[in-house]
Amino acid sequence: MKIFDLESHKFADIFPMTEGEQAEQLKLDIKENGLQQSVVLFEGKILDGRNRYRACKEIGIEPRIEYYKGEKPLEFVISGNLKRRHLTADQRAVIAQEVMPMLEAEAKKRQGSREDIVEKIPQGSKERSAVKAGKMFNVNEKYVRDIKKLKEEGRQEKIEGIRSGKTTLQDVKKQDRLEKLQKQKKELDSNIQEKPTGLFDVVVIDPPWDYGTDENYNPNSFRGTTPYITMNEQQIRNINIPAEENCILWLWTTNRFLPESFNLLKEWGFELKSILTWDKQHMGIGRWLRSQTEHCLLAIKGKPYYNNTKYSTLLSEKRTEHSSKPESFYKMVDEICAGRKLDYFARSKREGWDVYGDEV
Repeated sequence: MKIFDLESHKFADIFPMTEGEQAEQLKLDIKENGLQQSVVLFEGKILDGRNRYRACKEIGIEPRIEYYKGEKPLEFVISGNLKRRHLTADQRAVIAQEVMPMLEAEAKKRQGSREDIVEKIPQGSKERSAVKAGKMFNVNEKYVRDIKKLKEEGRQEKIEGIRSGKTTLQDVKKQDRLEKLQKQKKELDSNIQEKPTGLFDVVVIDPPWDYGTDENYNPNSFRGTTPYITMNEQQIRNINIPAEENCILWLWTTNRFLPESFNLLKEWGFELKSILTWDKQHMGIGRWLRSQTEHCLLAIKGKPYYNNTKYSTLLSEKRTEHSSKPESFYKMVDEICAGRKLDYFARSKREGWDVYGDEV
């Protein structure tokens, strides 16, 4: 065996090699102080010390060699690298996901190679291996699931980028989100949904307000970016509300867009009557105060039918997915308003309502 022709073991390869300045500093240290820690071999390959081995090879110093004699080479590699390396949670998730089948194989190998023994391994061993890998790498299982999804989608180049530290799981997810939004925009531009026909006695509208954080539909600039295509104030103002002569309008807005909402009502020819506040029972993001509420402006045109004896200006219900409005709101509107109803920019179909929006 030639000392400088050694290959790395598959267990060692689950960890990324050091590169750049860190690799150069290792070479300089070995050159000045010699190799302080042996390169460990297992099955004729480098189990631990690939970076030290590479540095020695480039410098021209013959590395000191030891042989692993334990029964848990995979755990040996993991333990040593986790102590020495400053790995991100993303990198640990990549490694943890890759380690799962290896842990299963190692467990089977220690129990014996006969088929009758292998068959006796409990079916839940995979689940235990996943838990063991997560604990071993001190990483949230959601990260591991996200990496597993990338693997199932065949996106190995993204996984390798995360493993090497060239990108992050969050960056990959942001890019996916950006591409999804751009695709949605192209589809909307090429296939504009037919708008509702006729006029309505009741209109609920939830405009896709533009927070200025998704320029070119880019979700990278702020963690509160909306997961849908937005409209600027002028575009919203240009919406022609298909209202009957006597109509009730429910305009959803946020704290930030309250002033614009008041102006919108005037543009659309409605008179403000009250403001409903939705307590989401959960604090969200916010630059000045953490957001926990949304508002719905109640406005009328003409003399619409309206019969309310029990509902106040406060509605309290836990939020669900982004931008979805509470079911108790629609129950209230159904009870106190009559006539043909339209949900403009709806998230889903609703019995007894006309709906309009790219998500339905």
